[in-house]
Amino acid sequence: MRRILAASLLSCFALTAAAATPTPPTDAKSIATVPISTGITNAQLFYPTEVHVPASPDLDVLPNPAKMLLKVNLDPTGSPTHVQIVQSINPLLDALVVKAVRQFRWRPAVLDNQTISSDVNLTVEVQH
Repeated sequence: MRRILAASLLSCFALTAAAATPTPPTDAKSIATVPISTGITNAQLFYPTEVHVPASPDLDVLPNPAKMLLKVNLDPTGSPTHVQIVQSINPLLDALVVKAVRQFRWRPAVLDNQTISSDVNLTVEVQH
């Protein structure tokens, strides 16, 4: 009796799930309008600039290497539009790194064969 009850309950769930799934369109016109994604490609750094840091006693106390975390917004051309410091090292060094990151060149992110703006988390290691 339990087997019959369990089998009937399982078949009820299967019928409910089958009834809830939508049927695909059958006419050619509606099939052609279904969007198909070609995927996404993340932004890629292809031209970094070097950061030249002047000698300073304030920077000698920093750990080697010192890590700085930035959030960079890239426009559809791959140019950095907004650079935000998430984890700071030193105010003097922060300004130099942000200035250099604004000169970086990126290949923009691509979605469905079109370039898009994107946010990138960037970790910069400063060695001295």
